[in-house]
Amino acid sequence: MLRQLLITCLLTLVGTLAWAEQKVDFSGHELHYIILNTTELPPKIAARYQIVRSGKRAFINLSILEKSADGFGTPVSAQIKARQRTLIGQIADIELQEIREGDSIYYIGSFEILNRDNLWFDINLSVTDGPGFEFSFPQQVWQEAK
Repeated sequence: MLRQLLITCLLTLVGTLAWAEQKVDFSGHELHYIILNTTELPPKIAARYQIVRSGKRAFINLSILEKSADGFGTPVSAQIKARQRTLIGQIADIELQEIREGDSIYYIGSFEILNRDNLWFDINLSVTDGPGFEFSFPQQVWQEAK
């Protein structure tokens, strides 16, 4: 099921970002991130992870890989905090849930959105037995009719 979520995220990412990779490197690790409307999730996947599907909600998916010589990377756990900021200074924490399936580890949280809103996302993480890292990125979000 989680593989379906990842495939949905990746296909949407490729289609909407025209091959732009959303990752950042830090201290021998990679932080991969994506923001999508929750309507992009298949209903069964959303239900499994208690994510409300709505055109007025989006979700963030984060994963951390420790770089390896083979180029694939190894998923690692972390303590992660995420928040969103609007351009007028409103701040809201995003509650993240850790999802483990096999060797994969993801951190997912959903939040309400306004149409065509420009948001900033602040990520603060500490890799277990490893480095800490802070990262911010902008993302425009759109409400979708359901």
